[in-house]
Amino acid sequence: MKEEKAESILNTAKKMFGRYGLQKTSLDEIARMARVAKATIYNYFGSKDRVYLEVLRREANEIVKKISLSVDQEVLPVNKLIAFARAKFRYMRQAINILNLDRDGIEKVLPNAESIRSKLFDREVDIIRSILEEGVEKDIFRLNNVPLTASAIGYALKGFELNWLVQKSEEQIDHHLNELTNIIFYGLMSEKRGANA
Repeated sequence: MKEEKAESILNTAKKMFGRYGLQKTSLDEIARMARVAKATIYNYFGSKDRVYLEVLRREANEIVKKISLSVDQEVLPVNKLIAFARAKFRYMRQAINILNLDRDGIEKVLPNAESIRSKLFDREVDIIRSILEEGVEKDIFRLNNVPLTASAIGYALKGFELNWLVQKSEEQIDHHLNELTNIIFYGLMSEKRGANA
């Protein structure tokens, strides 16, 4: 029963924070919409800020879980990297509270929210790094510095994140991702793709 109430509070809070933001969402409103007493929220979480941070943590964990599942369905490292990028944008679009951190400016929110966002990025880079390492081991990728390349890809994708997710349709994002992956895998060389350098 306690777990069901906590879930109801967090699901309600996620929707409300996503729609109205942290500042404009009140615990009274969360309690009313979740059909619990305000005191119940305090008992479970202690404060509105802690509810918000738990919503962010859950969104971050869900993104990583879904990205990992998408990557694990592929066999070839090239396909894993493409699956990573597609899944990242598909599931980030659903993580409205994390998106709002970027949109509103992370410096305007709680310091711990910045830490959650930063850890999410680190976890994404770890996934990219493991894909690149596998590609190097299988002699598919030629890289001098795998951690640096993983970080660079992570930052490149993060740079597109807000612009693409807010302003583009899924079809447009796929089109841009196709072009980006072509550049990553084949470079800007004028030689035919797949030809040995």
